[in-house]
Amino acid sequence: MEHDLPDILRDAASRLPPDETPLDLAARRRHLDALARELRASAEDFAAAIDADFGGRPRVETMLAEIAMVLENIRWTRRRLKRWTRAKRVVLPLEFLPSRARVERVPLGLVGILAPWNYPVQLALVPLVAALAGGNRVILHPSEHVPRTAELLAEVVHRAVGARVRVVTGGTKVAAALARMPLDGLFYTGSTQTGRKVLAAAAENLTPTILELGGKSPAIALPESDPDRVAVSIMAGKLLNAGQTCVAPDYLMVPRAEIPRYVLALKDAATTLYPDPESPDYAAIARPADRDRLEALLDAVEAVPLMAQMPDPPRLGAWAVVDPDPESPLMQEEIFGPILPILPYDTPEAAAGFVNARPTPLALYVYGEDEAACDRMVGRIRSGGAMVNESVLHVAVHSLPFGGAGASGMGAYHGEEGFRSFTRPRSVVIRSRFAPIGLARPPYGPAIQRIIRFLLR
Repeated sequence: MEHDLPDILRDAASRLPPDETPLDLAARRRHLDALARELRASAEDFAAAIDADFGGRPRVETMLAEIAMVLENIRWTRRRLKRWTRAKRVVLPLEFLPSRARVERVPLGLVGILAPWNYPVQLALVPLVAALAGGNRVILHPSEHVPRTAELLAEVVHRAVGARVRVVTGGTKVAAALARMPLDGLFYTGSTQTGRKVLAAAAENLTPTILELGGKSPAIALPESDPDRVAVSIMAGKLLNAGQTCVAPDYLMVPRAEIPRYVLALKDAATTLYPDPESPDYAAIARPADRDRLEALLDAVEAVPLMAQMPDPPRLGAWAVVDPDPESPLMQEEIFGPILPILPYDTPEAAAGFVNARPTPLALYVYGEDEAACDRMVGRIRSGGAMVNESVLHVAVHSLPFGGAGASGMGAYHGEEGFRSFTRPRSVVIRSRFAPIGLARPPYGPAIQRIIRFLLR
């Protein structure tokens, strides 16, 4: 395997320290502190780099959804790391007493992180925080689609934790080679299609893998919902980063008779949030190929503009598509842009059935004034995560695990769940010489017969 690796990966692996006694709590905290310090010092540089890579990205979105989220995650992790790393005493069966036992969380070892382009700082560094908290060595590959940000990430990470982490840049060949490496763990964020390839590559070495994928996250407005309130929440979540968010509401389901009201409410919400779409408050579509893909989706349907359209090619205004064909590309592919299909339903049960007949979404959003009805709808539908009367913001709750299921991913991270994903449980038993189980050795005598009768009681 080593001779097949690109030079950049072979060099990165060789420069990381060998396996050693797990880092103590103080060392892990120092790494987290250093990463926070360097990230804070480079915040404005990251805002400029992402803006340039995207061709337009609001500074506020970068500061909130990238820099602040990582810093808050570091604070949350650092304060709780002592408790997470503490070994847990375990009660043993009578036949093992007076022996003692514990379960401790130990590092996976050398892990790889494959980060995407849409939130290039957050989705690289939040898993890195979890990996460092777990005491691992890391090879991090940022997306080649944001080259300025990737270069800055490499500099910042090297200054902060260069002794434990290597950042490797390059295109898909480097990323694919990293997935094929004999690692102790692999973390990937990206599309479901690429996730399947990553998992197949990791399987060659039986590498434990966490996949954070996407999918078509539905929003369902129950019959008693207020269209105006729903519309503001949906548009805020949908248009964050111009829809280039894995948990953005992909489509909205509303009572059939309410569709005209919802279209008007969505227009009002979009123009209230973005009265001037050409302002720096609205992000660009980062990749020309995605702009072409989104325009092709719009060309194939009858779309309703929800805001003024922009002549600036990197930007694409918000659109609604009413009652599209469920078998159309618009409803089969993750949209990942500012296009919102609006689907009618006749009963809440029918809406739940529509969602459950499709691959498991990464997120589910339910809106309604009756909390019990909302809870029933959440309970009917399988999803990675769920939120009631809001969208997207559950991602920022560090005390909650974040992850998908089925086509939207496997495994989870954020907070303690991230620490657990980058460590493994190890059982340790300290046997007492007086433990009766020691009698279960030949030559067998009357004592072992008594033990057998006790165990078979």
